[in-house]
Amino acid sequence: MRRFRLLLLIIGIIVPSFFYAQDKQNGNAVAGSDAEYSFDQLEQKPEFPDGNAGLGKYLSENIKYPKKAVKKNITGKVFVQFVIDKTGKVIDVTVPRGVDKSLDKEAVRVVKSMPNWKPGMKDGVPVKVRYTIPINFKL
Repeated sequence: MRRFRLLLLIIGIIVPSFFYAQDKQNGNAVAGSDAEYSFDQLEQKPEFPDGNAGLGKYLSENIKYPKKAVKKNITGKVFVQFVIDKTGKVIDVTVPRGVDKSLDKEAVRVVKSMPNWKPGMKDGVPVKVRYTIPINFKL
């Protein structure tokens, strides 16, 4: 009898979790899903506070050109990829295409310090969204 109750408890916990997982075949967002979506799959895109203008202003005010890069006259465009989670927090910051270690490091620093975004929505549910931005370093 004790084993039967334990089995029912386990089934009661595990089975409902399948209903809250992502429907991978159809790409539907379901409450509780931990899936990641691309920008074009959404009904509402993630948004930086004050939109693209706010993002541009934030980047220009917060990027500190590394002294090492200035001395070596290093310029270029660093592509920074990150995930905006369901709460709008920036997580999993990477550089898929960089220029120089010092510029890449600064681009990651400034993206990690961003304020929360308005999260993306899929089927009326906030979802994780992978996002990539170029950060142009010019002297």
